[in-house]
Amino acid sequence: MSDPDCATLDELIVRMDERGALECIRARLEAGGDPTALLDECRTGMARVGRLYEEGTYYISALIMAGEILREAAELIIPRLQAAREGAPGSKMVIATVRGDMHDIGKNIVVALLDADGFAIVDLGVNVPPEQIAEAVERERPDVLGLSCLLTSGYESLRATIDLVRAQSASWHPHLPIVLGGGAVEEMVNERLGADGWCVDAARGLGIVRALLG
Repeated sequence: MSDPDCATLDELIVRMDERGALECIRARLEAGGDPTALLDECRTGMARVGRLYEEGTYYISALIMAGEILREAAELIIPRLQAAREGAPGSKMVIATVRGDMHDIGKNIVVALLDADGFAIVDLGVNVPPEQIAEAVERERPDVLGLSCLLTSGYESLRATIDLVRAQSASWHPHLPIVLGGGAVEEMVNERLGADGWCVDAARGLGIVRALLG
């Protein structure tokens, strides 16, 4: 017998019902459900958690918990998406957490979602200096660059990285799209640093990347 909550996967994520959400996903996949639709519902749930956090209803622990649910959900859904899109060409993204920041939970979730969406991902890891990121961008020639930073102390690393990448990539790309992610970024920071988009949750980040690449 099917679980009635399976029709409201996003609500299960908002309620932090890890077991219910994962059981729902398994049941729907086994029944032949569309993995893309499941991923969209997960994104909706994560976006709702993000709004509740911004409103002060949820605390950072809720963001972490929702992120963990989304990571586990992606582990179930991604193989189905990859099988459906095998052989299909995708855009390429270089992504890294900038120098001075060791956080990787949010970045890893973004990587999982973009990978499931067909992107070729070059993940440089955490605490990556500007020179190493610029070298990877020059070598890989990606369609978009993602930079993660959860600490306000990382602003200068963000600035140095963006300035260096812009200077080096100008010869082969008129304006390489750069997306910022993490709790330390906001609209003002995005504009000051000359990035093209910013987000504080993985689901929104995927939407921004999609929009930038048309």
